[in-house]
Amino acid sequence: MGSRCATRSYLKLVSRERVWSGRPSTTQLIQGTMCAFLKLTKDYAVSPDARAFMIHGTKGHSNLEAAEDEYSILEEAFNDDATEITGIADVLEIENGKTILTDYKTSGSFKVAKALGFYVEDEPAGEVYKSGKRKGEQKTRKVLKRDTSKEDRYEWELQLNRYRMEYEKRGFTPDFLRIQCVVRDGNTYIARSRGVFRNIYYFNIGFMPDADVTAYFTAKKEALETALRDGFCRETCTAKENWDGLKCQNYCEVAEFCKYGRYLHQEKELEDMAIKGLSEVRRLPRLGKIRLGIKKVAANGKEYPSEVDYFILDPQMPSDLENQKIIDEFASIYGDKPKSIKVMFPVASPEIYFPQFYKRYGSSTSLKCKGDGELASCAKDEFAKGLTVTGKDEMGLPIVKCQGRECPYYISTECSEVGTLQVLLPDLPGAGVWQISTGSYNSIVNLNSCIEYIKAVCGRAHMIPLTLERRHQEMAHDGNKTHHYILHVNMDFKLSDLQKFALIDPTRMMLELPVPEADKEDILYSENAVIDLPAEDISDRFTQDDKNKNTPPSNPPPAETSGQPNVVTTITNIEEREKINSTTKKPFLIYGITAADGTIYKTMSKSLADIAGTCWHEKKLVKLWYTVGKYGNDLKDITAPNYNPGDAKEFNFKDGSTSGT
Repeated sequence: MGSRCATRSYLKLVSRERVWSGRPSTTQLIQGTMCAFLKLTKDYAVSPDARAFMIHGTKGHSNLEAAEDEYSILEEAFNDDATEITGIADVLEIENGKTILTDYKTSGSFKVAKALGFYVEDEPAGEVYKSGKRKGEQKTRKVLKRDTSKEDRYEWELQLNRYRMEYEKRGFTPDFLRIQCVVRDGNTYIARSRGVFRNIYYFNIGFMPDADVTAYFTAKKEALETALRDGFCRETCTAKENWDGLKCQNYCEVAEFCKYGRYLHQEKELEDMAIKGLSEVRRLPRLGKIRLGIKKVAANGKEYPSEVDYFILDPQMPSDLENQKIIDEFASIYGDKPKSIKVMFPVASPEIYFPQFYKRYGSSTSLKCKGDGELASCAKDEFAKGLTVTGKDEMGLPIVKCQGRECPYYISTECSEVGTLQVLLPDLPGAGVWQISTGSYNSIVNLNSCIEYIKAVCGRAHMIPLTLERRHQEMAHDGNKTHHYILHVNMDFKLSDLQKFALIDPTRMMLELPVPEADKEDILYSENAVIDLPAEDISDRFTQDDKNKNTPPSNPPPAETSGQPNVVTTITNIEEREKINSTTKKPFLIYGITAADGTIYKTMSKSLADIAGTCWHEKKLVKLWYTVGKYGNDLKDITAPNYNPGDAKEFNFKDGSTSGT
C-alpha cells in the first residue's frame, strides 16, 4: 500500500459535495450549465491538491461564523419551500444604521486585478526599430493602467444581488453590497505586477435591476432542469463561464465527460508536446500559425481568400511587440516571401502532428460537420439533413455516415479535406509548435508520402531537420488549367546525411528551451522580459539556441577543449546580422557561415566573412578553425589549398555577390 498524499480527514473533506435537493443553488447556476449538469450526473475524481484553497476558504468561513454578534446575521440559508433557487449568504451586518450584505471569497490575483479594473496598454518607448519591416516605426512598451469603467465583477454582482432579493423578501433591505476577497497569491511578485498589493480587498458591488437578475437565473434554472430531464446537455459553457477555454483545459473537474472539454484537452496535448531531458519545461505551446494565403476584397466589398506561393508567419503571442519581433526574425532568416522554411515534426505519430479530416464549415468559422471517411459528427441536428444518421453521441448530437468525396456536401464544395500540420521552426527563437492548415488534396498526399519515405529510410520522421516548400503545380479542373502551390518536403538530400540525423537521440536533438515564460494570464499584467547578453554572446540564430545543432557531427571536440579544432568542408551560405551591444548601446555586425553539413560558425571579423564569401563563390574546399564556446562555434580562421587570404574580395550581403566577380 502506498503512502497517503494527505490525512484521511482532509481527503474526506475535499471529496464532500452538497447533496442535490431537487432545487439548484445560486452558485450552481452561475457556473456553466454543462458543468453543473455533469457534476450532478457523473462520478468524477477531484484533486486534493487543487482543492486546497477551497478548504482554506471553508475553514475561514467556519472561523468567521464564530464571530457573530447581535448586529450580524451569519450563514443565512435560503432553502425554504417557497424558494426555487437556494443559497447561503455569508454575512448581513448593521453598522451606523446601514445594512451591509457581504460575501467572502478567496481568489487569485488575476481575477482580483480584473475586479480592480487593471489592464495593459502600449505606450511609446522613446526608441524606433532599426531594421526589419517596421524600420523607423516607434517602439512601444507594456504599461499597467487602471480604469474603473473596466472593472469586471459580473459573477459577484449576480450572486450578491440574488441574495439581496432573498433578504428583501424576508424584510431586510441591504443598503450596500460588498465582497471581502482574500488574494490567495497575495504578496507575491506576480500579484504586484498585476497591481494587486494587498492580501485582502473589500469591494463595493453594484445593484442590478431585479428583472435582469430574475431573467438570468430563470433561464439558467430552466436550462439545467431540461438537461436533467432529457439526460444530456447540449448547451456548452459560454466563453465567459469557461474563461475562454482555460477552465476546461486546466481547472474543470468534469471536462473528461464534456465533448468540448475533451476537444480542448486533446488540442492541449497536440500543442503541449512533452520533450524529456531538456529542461524543467516539458510542454510546447502553439506559438502561432503559418498561413498559405491572404484575404482580398472583391468588387462587391466582400473578402475572399487568395492563395499565395510563399509562407506567411502569423505569431499569436499575447504581446504585439513579441509578435513583431518573431516576424522580423523570420524575415531576416527567410526573406519577406519565403517559398521554403526549415521545420521539424515534434512527435513520433503522424496522426498527432498531421491529422486529416473531412470538415464542413458554415458561413462563419463554425464547424458544422467533421468526419474520417466512415463516420462523422454534426454540431446540430439540422446539419445532418440529407445524411444517414447512425446514432447519437453523449451530448445528443447526431453521428452520421461519412461518404467522403461522395458526400453531397463535398460535391457542392461545402465540405473538403483539411490537414492540420504541427511543426517546429528550429531557426526561430522560442519553443513551441506552429500550425499549418491546408485543404489541398495534393498537399495532403504529398506530405503523407514524404513522411512515410523518411520513416522508411530513418526509422522515424520526427525531430529531423527538413525543408518544407511551396512548389508550383499546374492542374486541370473542368477543362481549365489552374495554378497552385503545393506543400512538399524537399527530398534533395543525401540519404547518408539523413540517416546521420536519425542516429541522434530524438529527445536530445531539439534546441534547448528558453527560460520558461509566464502563463497567458500572467503576461497580461506583466511586462515582457528582456534579456541583455554581452556583445560576444549575442547572435540570435548563432547562440545557445543553436548550440546542439551547430556542433559538427564529425569528431566534435570535448566541451572543455581550449585548442582550435578544424573541419574541412565547403560553404553553402553566409548571413550578416546587426546587433546592439547591451553595455555601450552601439551597433555591431556578426556573421554566420554555414558549412555543407548545416553547421553554423559565427564570427565578428569582416575579413573572415570576405574570405568565406570568396571561397563560397569559387566553390573552394576550405578548412575552418574554430573553438566551441558556450554559445556555439566561434570561427577563428579560414584556410584553403593554394589560396592567399589577400585574394579575398569584398562580400556584398545585399545580393550575395563578391566585388570583381
